[in-house]
Amino acid sequence: MDIKKKINIIIAIFLGLTILLIGFVIYPLFQGIKNDSKELISQKQKLISLETKIESLMQFQTLWQGIESDFQETEKLFIDPEVPVEFISSLETIAKDYQMAIKISSTPSSGTEKDPWPSLFFQISSATSFSKFLKFLEKLETSPYLVEIPSLNVRKLTEAELKSKEFEGNSLGDVAAALSLKVYTK
Repeated sequence: MDIKKKINIIIAIFLGLTILLIGFVIYPLFQGIKNDSKELISQKQKLISLETKIESLMQFQTLWQGIESDFQETEKLFIDPEVPVEFISSLETIAKDYQMAIKISSTPSSGTEKDPWPSLFFQISSATSFSKFLKFLEKLETSPYLVEIPSLNVRKLTEAELKSKEFEGNSLGDVAAALSLKVYTK
């Protein structure tokens, strides 16, 4: 074997080893670096997205703290449909403040209207002076509940009615009032 052949064999072996080194070591290393770079970019984008969401959440939390009391106040506008006792006792308290006797009865809903909220209906009747009744209505209007008066009937008591047991204690000039009250519920 002469030196030329030995050099060619050594060069061939060296080239083969170089190709194997490139094929099995360097190329996979570069592929790994390329894949890791893509993954790093993806993770950075996710991090930026999360930071944006966290910032939005913090802004919402700050906003919520500012308006939470308003929502609680709004919630108080609606009565509990299962237990409307608090509302009825407030009506009785208002009537008591104006020395009025009232009769409260629950009436079924008409069911014809399409309301945005559910509601309960009450029928209130009383016989008292017109000024006391107006004050009662005014106080009812400014009560903390969301109410509507679909119908109101006020008439002056007659002398014959004043003689009946139902209107005992009333005087000439007093009125008999009946009103339907629609109260919105939760």
